[in-house]
Amino acid sequence: MASSRSRIPGAVSGYEARWEQHNTERQLRILRAAVELLEEKPPGADVPVRQIAERAGVAKSVVYRQFSGREDLDRRIRSYLIDDLGAVLDAQLDVSSGSVREIITRTVRAVADWMGDHPSLAAFARSGPPAGGPESIDAISSLKIRISERSRELIEAIARVIGAESAALEPVPFAVVTMVEGVLVAWAADPGQSRPRAEMVADLSDYAWYILDGVARTAGVTVDPDRELAEVVAGLRGGDS
Repeated sequence: MASSRSRIPGAVSGYEARWEQHNTERQLRILRAAVELLEEKPPGADVPVRQIAERAGVAKSVVYRQFSGREDLDRRIRSYLIDDLGAVLDAQLDVSSGSVREIITRTVRAVADWMGDHPSLAAFARSGPPAGGPESIDAISSLKIRISERSRELIEAIARVIGAESAALEPVPFAVVTMVEGVLVAWAADPGQSRPRAEMVADLSDYAWYILDGVARTAGVTVDPDRELAEVVAGLRGGDS
């Protein structure tokens, strides 16, 4: 006989926990199936829910039980894509290792690799908003904002060390990210891609550094781009910049 005691509000039974885990695994399988199908098709091609269900090994009705509709599914796919790319970029932006030039170059290379190797995924990510995002901002733009905010935290920290006004530096990360993404979009869309990827990465890394160097010099700071960033920050903190 069931206990007469009320369950603690918010508590989840073992059965419910297993069901939630089952649903999460099923949703991931559906999202991965959608990504696989997108990869197999040219940019902009439609991927029917029926095909996604077949690839995921579930009935079409199951897809609609896991997601509230096609719009919800598409938003979740976009979120899946940018979360995956975002994790890669977060790793490349790890400021605890590498010089300024190395950090910039490896981050630009990661973006170029993703755009160059996955054009259909990039096109789909630009086709609409991610889950929970406003209609007016597509998934790639939302990722740009996220990366800009991550970079802004570093700039604000350095600004505090050198006693500079961080507000004047706020537009810099988004300006750099937008430049890199815009140039790579045009490069990836070029069917001939006359310029090799490595050359594009090298040039864009230089352009990004020129912007950052100009901003630093405006603040009265000269930074060696080939010196470990951790050493640069320590030097600024010690006043030997």
